[in-house]
Formats: sequence, structure tokens, C-alpha cells
Amino acid sequence: MKDTNGVVSLDQFRNRKQEEKKRKTERLFFHHLVGIYSVVNPNKMVPIDIIDISEEGLAVQVPYESQSSWPKDSANLPIRFYFSADSFMEIAVDVKNSRPTIEGGVKYLRYGCAVKTEHRSFEAWKKFVDFLRVYADVSEKDTGNIGMGTL
Repeated sequence: MKDTNGVVSLDQFRNRKQEEKKRKTERLFFHHLVGIYSVVNPNKMVPIDIIDISEEGLAVQVPYESQSSWPKDSANLPIRFYFSADSFMEIAVDVKNSRPTIEGGVKYLRYGCAVKTEHRSFEAWKKFVDFLRVYADVSEKDTGNIGMGTL
């Protein structure tokens, strides 16, 4: 964040803070509002965690002991985003890479996936990713200073 003259770049600092806020917002959104599952065979889905997203791809992780239930290299793997108990948006991805990782003392397998642009929901996916980006820019932390009540 410092140049060769020792000057701190506020733009780089701001960009890094904004990226951290975006990732935190995405994780909160996916952990509390949207259920994410991978269809691993015609009759089975497994929950997955989204680590990072973009229009072109996403990073997901599964607990290490689940490695046998999630394909290491696969094309056209369906991933479902549930917004309610009975409605979802499905995208298709190609798994490009995988690696083990440890987060919070728990071992995971993390996968890098490319989103299939020819899938019928790709336009909706792009808008969803854009929504998350804009939401991260304008969202504010609720400090609890306004109480709940009735009219």
C-alpha cells in the first residue's frame, strides 16, 4: 500500500476495504438468506458454501469428509440457489481446480468453478452478482439504535 517513496495510497486502502466488505456481505447473504446446494446425481443434493463469486465464476467449499460426494473435475455441474423452500435459481458450472484448505480450524476442500455462459439462467446470474456488488457498496451495519415496535 506504500509506493517506493513511502507514500500511502488511500485508493488502494479504500479498494482493499471495499473488497473485504463485499466478501463479508456475500458470505452473510449466502449463510443466512440463501440455501446453496450442488446436485451430485439425479436424486441427491449436498449443501455447499460459497466463498467468492463473479459473473464468470465462483469458489465453493465442502467439508473435507464430504469429498466423496462432490466431484473433483466435472463439467455442467448444477448448483441451486434456494430463495425459499420451494423456489431456486440453477446455474451450471465447470469445476476447474480444487485444493484443501483450513478455515476456523475446520478442514475443507475448495473448488474453483467457471459459470456456464450458455446456461438459460446466466442472464439472471449476472444480475444477481451485480445486485450483490451494489448491495455491498450501499449496505450499512445495523447498530441496533432503533427499536422494533408496533404502529
